Amino acid sequence: MKIKNWTHWAATWFGMTLLKKSLHYRLKGAGAEWLQSVSANVPSIFNRVDFILDQCSQKRVLHIGFTDHPYTVERTQSGELLHLQLKKVTGHLMGLDVEANAISQYKAITNDTAVYTGDIIQGYPQAAIDFDPEIILLSEVLEHLTDPYKAVQILHDYFPAGTTVLVTVPNYTALDSIASSLQKTESVHSHHHWYFSPFTLQKLFDHTKFQLQQLHFGMYYQPRTRVNAILKHFPFNGDCIMALFTIIKTNEHG
Repeated sequence: MKIKNWTHWAATWFGMTLLKKSLHYRLKGAGAEWLQSVSANVPSIFNRVDFILDQCSQKRVLHIGFTDHPYTVERTQSGELLHLQLKKVTGHLMGLDVEANAISQYKAITNDTAVYTGDIIQGYPQAAIDFDPEIILLSEVLEHLTDPYKAVQILHDYFPAGTTVLVTVPNYTALDSIASSLQKTESVHSHHHWYFSPFTLQKLFDHTKFQLQQLHFGMYYQPRTRVNAILKHFPFNGDCIMALFTIIKTNEHG
């Protein structure tokens, strides 16, 4: 099995390197006009869960979409649920989710009462505002929403300047997306409405309302799982995009 896996990754490395060289001509001439810089920082690639846990360590965190519906029971019982892992490292943690039944399932297993029902396209419950989070975690949420622009605007309106927003979203150039496209199909969760790129994610978080602090790529691994060597060389083909924004407000808007 290890030899087979090594062979697959070696073939992937060779294929990606060849593809990079063979398609470089498309980035010249008229093609160069469409190139956009990704971020002020140099993006790297991390284990998504490790990155989130590190950023949220000892912070007051409001975790949106915390139930991971429809996998709530399975991942709560196994301990894989991100919210349970956050409980071990955060200073204070509150969960918010639109799925009332999933919240009931989670509470029945854990007896955790610091969780609330709320639809972030409509607004935030008073308990979430009073919680006064340092970090609002939006991990794998925005792609599920029919109106992410409205959700981001409401988030900006409800929370004060200086609040950090940690976002992760599926990456449009993930290896699985490339692989499926070459087979004339598509690798996407059936509940998703959107793909994102670094450029379009920054369009969503308007620079007049949110300041980008960091942008990186992530892999969908459980904690302490090493990022494979190929994606260290091709980080832009990671599973997801991860960004840290800070809410900013002009005097006009408070």
